[in-house]
Amino acid sequence: MNAVRGTARTCRRRGYVVVTMLVSLTVLLSFLGLGIDVGYEEYVKTRMQTAADAAAVGGAQELRASGSTNLIAAAKGDAAANGFTDGANGVAITVNNPPATGYSTANSTAVEVLISQNVPTFFMELIGISSGTVQARAVALLGSGTNCFYALDPAASGAFSVSGGVTVQINCGVMVDSSSTTAMSVSGGSHVTATYFDVTGNATVYGGSSTSPAPMTGVTASSDPFLSLPKPSVGGCDYTGKSVSNGNTATLSPGTYCKGIAINGGSHVTFNPGTYILKGGGLLLSNGSTITGAGVTFFNTAATGYSYGPITLNGGTTVTLSAPTTGPLAGILFFQDSSVGAGAASSFSNGATAIMNGTLYFPTTALTFMGGSASAYTIIVADTVNFSGGATLNNNYSALPGGSPVKGGATLSE
Repeated sequence: MNAVRGTARTCRRRGYVVVTMLVSLTVLLSFLGLGIDVGYEEYVKTRMQTAADAAAVGGAQELRASGSTNLIAAAKGDAAANGFTDGANGVAITVNNPPATGYSTANSTAVEVLISQNVPTFFMELIGISSGTVQARAVALLGSGTNCFYALDPAASGAFSVSGGVTVQINCGVMVDSSSTTAMSVSGGSHVTATYFDVTGNATVYGGSSTSPAPMTGVTASSDPFLSLPKPSVGGCDYTGKSVSNGNTATLSPGTYCKGIAINGGSHVTFNPGTYILKGGGLLLSNGSTITGAGVTFFNTAATGYSYGPITLNGGTTVTLSAPTTGPLAGILFFQDSSVGAGAASSFSNGATAIMNGTLYFPTTALTFMGGSASAYTIIVADTVNFSGGATLNNNYSALPGGSPVKGGATLSE
C-alpha cells in the first residue's frame, strides 16, 4: 500500500516538473521571440535612418540646384533608392521645407524628412501583437557658400575690372566665369584682396596694381547661385511714375511701381518693409537725397509699355538699406529680373555713405560699384562688375537665420 502511494506521489512530482518546464520554456521562447522581433525592428530602423538622411540631403541639394518645385520628388526618390518607397509595404514619407518641428523651423533652406513603416512581427504575433511602427527623422540644411562675388558673363573682357588706383577688399571668394584672356583686369595702381580669385579665363594685373592672393585661372565656370530664386509676382500698377523731390520727406509702402521711383533734390524717403516691384523705370536716387529701409527687396523688371530702367544711386546721396532676414527673399536687396535680357548698367556710387546689407543681383546687366565698409554683408552677382571706387565687401551673415543666401553643400543638422 505504501509503495503504491509513493509511486503516485512520484508521478505527481514528475507532472509538476513537466508543467514547470513547459511554462518556463514558453516564457523563454516569448523572450526569445521578443528579442528577435525587437532586433529586427532595430535593423529596419537603422536602414530607415540611412534612407531618411539620404532623402533630407538630397532634398536640400535639389533645393539649391533647382528650387522647391521638385524637392519632394527628389527626397522621396532618394529614400526609394535606399529601400523605402512612399506608399509601398506600409511606408509613409513626409517631406517638409522648412521643417515642421525642431530647431530649423524658420530656415527656408532646411529640409525635414519623416519616414514610418508598419513592420510585421514573427513571434509576438502569437500573443496578439502582429506589427510594430518604426519611425525615422532627418533634417538637412544648406550651409553658407564661400563666395560672395560672381561675374557671370561667359565671354566678356574685363568681366571683373578694377582701375583708378582704388583699393577693394572682398572678404570671401570671387568667381569670374568669363573665358576671355582679360576676364579679370586690375590696373592703374589698384589693389584687390579676397579669400581667393577663381577665373575661368585669364587675369591681367598691371600698371603697379596687385592682388592678394594671385588669381587662379582656368577654373571651371560656376553656375548662377540665384538661378532658382523665386521671382515675385508682378501685377497691375499700384503707383505710376512715383517721384519725391525738392527736399520733401515721404514714406513709401511695398507694391508695384510702374515707371519706377525717382528721388532727388535732397529729399528723404523711408521704405517700409516688403517687396517693391519696379515695373519699368528702375530706381533713381540723386542730388544729396537720403533713403532708408529695413527688410526690403527691390525687384527690377519690365513689361509691355514699361521699359526697363537701371538702379542708379549717385550724386552725394546717403543709402541705408537692408534685405529681409527670413522668407524666400532673405538676403536679397536688389533683384533684377533675368527675363529682361541685356539692359542699361546699374550704378552704386555713394562711397562711405552707402550701407547696403544684402545681395545686389543683376544676372544679365552690368554693375558699377563704389561702396564703403560699414555694411555687415554685401553680395554681388552681376553680368559684369566694375569698381569705380574703393569698396569693402563684408561677410557677416549673423542677421540671417539661414546664413548666406549663397549656398554651399547640404549637411545633416538633426
